[in-house]
Amino acid sequence: MSNYEDFIKEKQVIDELVKQNYVIKNIQGTFEGDVVEFEKLGNTAARKSIRLTNPDSRKYVTTILLKGKS
Repeated sequence: MSNYEDFIKEKQVIDELVKQNYVIKNIQGTFEGDVVEFEKLGNTAARKSIRLTNPDSRKYVTTILLKGKS
């Protein structure tokens, strides 16, 4: 898979979680990629985490966080 295809795949996962009212609660950088933890608004028990390996995906999730969309 190309670098762009990797980015699109990870971006779609992020967008779907945001669409389902999940917000970013934590980002942890590792050598294998960034682990992003999401929590559903109004339901602190509903948590999901994803590992972003693509640099553009990491930038994208940071942009969402800074814009306050999550």
